[in-house]
Amino acid sequence: MDKQEIFNSSVNTKFFGLLGNPLGQSAAPFMHNSVYQKLGIDALYVPLELSMDQLEPVVANLENFHYAGSGVTMPFKTQVHKYLDGLADSARFTEVVNTIVFEEGKKIGHNTDGTGFVLSLQKQLGLEIPDHNYLILGAGGAGTAIACALAMEGAKDIKSLCIAKDYFCAETLFDRVDRHFPFVCTIGEMTEKSIAAALERYDVIIHATKVGMYPKIDEILFDPDLLKPHHIVADVVYVPVETKLLREAAARGCRTLSGLWMNTYQAAEQMRLWLGIEPPMEYMYNHSLEYLKSQGKA
Repeated sequence: MDKQEIFNSSVNTKFFGLLGNPLGQSAAPFMHNSVYQKLGIDALYVPLELSMDQLEPVVANLENFHYAGSGVTMPFKTQVHKYLDGLADSARFTEVVNTIVFEEGKKIGHNTDGTGFVLSLQKQLGLEIPDHNYLILGAGGAGTAIACALAMEGAKDIKSLCIAKDYFCAETLFDRVDRHFPFVCTIGEMTEKSIAAALERYDVIIHATKVGMYPKIDEILFDPDLLKPHHIVADVVYVPVETKLLREAAARGCRTLSGLWMNTYQAAEQMRLWLGIEPPMEYMYNHSLEYLKSQGKA
């Protein structure tokens, strides 16, 4: 938002929240509010940093404080469904929610992370989803949403690898995908050996952990020399916009996709759900990139 312009809220302003912790690294408020400003929409997106014990009462009272919907991020994506009235298909398969929509007086959970990620593959890389095999590194909320969204779009071979101490997450991911899309998904423990073996079979590599996220930008999950030029490497991390993984992959001839595109497409889908608008995609991406650069986090 231009620093010279002042937003004046009114009794007609539509408020949208972002429920999460921590939220200092999130570019979502800037992205949403920039679009509302550009399109002349009387709306304001507000970060609400909560503790876990505050989640239920805050969700219960959103509409009492004139919120018209809310985004949800870590660590609440897998918890907030307990406090909602229902789930859309995008969230019903996984019980992972990143968007709360008010529909006829009820709070309905949606997931635009998976949808946004698939759209970024289709729109930015031109991928035909059924034509590729997918390796997902990580099995948390983002990984689970992506796995289900890929399966919904016709993917036939998805493998999720997860570190041993969090292996229950991989088991949960498998149960949720296999229940609705049998024989599509397999899981395994994440080690250097298992990653190397999987890279022999899978061509689209999706990094869905926090490794490499700001401020620990020099971290990388596996030896990038395992990558070959035919691999497509996508990251869900968008701070920084180009992670070390993506830099190393590009240096080895791989096509890459920044998590900022996933974030842009998922945010656009939220705006469609809340406001029924068609958001300006390139503006959202470029403006968010400028913002991250101004914060020294690009």
